[in-house]
Amino acid sequence: MSVIVNRLYNIQSIDQWQHDRTMLHSSGIWGREPVLQYLADEVIRTGDVVVDLGAGAGYPTLQVAAMLGATGNVIGIDLSEAMIASARRHCHAGNLSFRLGDISQPLELVDEYADVVTGFMVLHNLRQAEMCRTLTEVERILKPSGRAVFLTMHPDAFESQWDLQFLSYDLSALTRYRDATDKEDIEIAGYARNISGGKNAIMTVYHSRRTVLEAVCGAGLMLAEERDLWIDRETATRMFGIGSIGRMPNTPTYWMLVLAKSAAAMNGHADTTHSCVIWDVR
Repeated sequence: MSVIVNRLYNIQSIDQWQHDRTMLHSSGIWGREPVLQYLADEVIRTGDVVVDLGAGAGYPTLQVAAMLGATGNVIGIDLSEAMIASARRHCHAGNLSFRLGDISQPLELVDEYADVVTGFMVLHNLRQAEMCRTLTEVERILKPSGRAVFLTMHPDAFESQWDLQFLSYDLSALTRYRDATDKEDIEIAGYARNISGGKNAIMTVYHSRRTVLEAVCGAGLMLAEERDLWIDRETATRMFGIGSIGRMPNTPTYWMLVLAKSAAAMNGHADTTHSCVIWDVR
């Protein structure tokens, strides 16, 4: 994980990860914004304690802080020293703090600490074993009635033969992915352009839907809700211009997962129909 984090989120890339316009790239527009709205409408309540895993330069963490009120609290955790330093400089709120830490290792937080755990575009920067360890920590720090909400790349995203100037991936890596019998943990590097004209280096470590759900269940969590998030032509044209679109994706690009503790289902905190059963083996 540290190799990917240091490659993507460093002192040279900070300016592309911290401001309103630079955060309006593909995953921000079609992923982060819908998930933040979902958190505000469905999950976060005044006074909640939130832990944001892989907080980066703190932009989404600051948005979460505004939902909590003065009695709430949010901690952003990230492995990149450069990103944490930037978050501390630019993201200020009385209920907000940042910590340096590896989210795939034991966190310095007590059991059942958080009402809500969030992670924006972080699960697909983890290898399978790291994802399993991270979700185990999520289960440990989450309160019995809590929720964990993650935004990540959709498992079917790279099944599309799409062509977008504002979101592109290395062709040789895509070919390796499509030709592989075992696609798990394959790295696919790319770039996302933002509406300010800059571009961010990005990386997806591929995980199938089955692998993710097995990691969820293995950690003692369950899938409470999921949403497929699509790039739409109208918004893409408005944000980046018609010339930026060669071919639209015919699969979802981003994926929102809402997780709860498995034991909570038996105590009436969640719908038991969403138990740890892998229904879809795509």
